[in-house]
Amino acid sequence: MPTDEPPSGRSDCEILETLTDGGPMTISQLADRLAAHPVTIDRRCRELQRAGRVRRCPGGAFAVDDSGTDARATGD
Repeated sequence: MPTDEPPSGRSDCEILETLTDGGPMTISQLADRLAAHPVTIDRRCRELQRAGRVRRCPGGAFAVDDSGTDARATGD
């Protein structure tokens, strides 16, 4: 049963591992796979997107951002 528990660093790792193993997924697919509430998954994915860890794909799916660029990591 999905829960509304606050996300943790472990949740982020689980999302990243799931996307790495399964390829691009929608919020609903991730929520089903991780047995979490879709709102929680959406919130975590948006945070991961802002951090440059995932990207939004056509159709609304999220995928691991393997471009190797992270705007926040530049020391300029």
